Amino acid sequence: MWWKVGIGIVIVGILGWIGWTVTRPVPGTKMADQGREHVSPQAVADFKYNSNPPTSGSHLATWVRGGVFTSPQSEGELLHALEHGYVIINYNCNVHLKSQKSPARNATQSVAGGKVKSLKVFAHEESGSPSADFKDPTIATGSAVNGSEGCKTLVESLTELANKKKLWKLAVVPRPQLETTIALTAWNYIDTFDSFDAGRIERFIDYHRDQGPEKTME
Repeated sequence: MWWKVGIGIVIVGILGWIGWTVTRPVPGTKMADQGREHVSPQAVADFKYNSNPPTSGSHLATWVRGGVFTSPQSEGELLHALEHGYVIINYNCNVHLKSQKSPARNATQSVAGGKVKSLKVFAHEESGSPSADFKDPTIATGSAVNGSEGCKTLVESLTELANKKKLWKLAVVPRPQLETTIALTAWNYIDTFDSFDAGRIERFIDYHRDQGPEKTME
């Protein structure tokens, strides 16, 4: 009757896995839904979001695509990406990873096969966006990166992890106004912390990616 014992073990294993899946905690903190209206850049700037970075609320009609960005991206486009089920990995090296010296302007450093500009980047300076020329005086400007080894290591680690996840519905974005070193956002969910934790980031991505209220291919 060994086969009965084997079947019993398999059934117990399946039931245990189902129970763990149902009862395991949802990664991150759930935020109240603030709606998903498409509005102008000025309306995005005027909207009072309930988290930093925001996880829902009024946003632009266009959205950020997957990628590792070297400069801050439009708030309204990031939110629209979350609506599509994206996960955004936001970071700010200047919370704890302080530079010992300012990097030379226009200097670059290698990051996982690409280039990251080590110069001042300002919120909303991306090109090709309806909000590219819009400057919001209520949002802090300045750099989210610096020349420290700690910042270089963080950016390399986040880039490597994002590439491992194929960058599908996933973006890594520097955020100067971030109050923690790292913040993960998905629609209605946020997780903030100060030390790189690959397992924590991957769990958030695996649970929340492609779970936004608007199902899209990208």
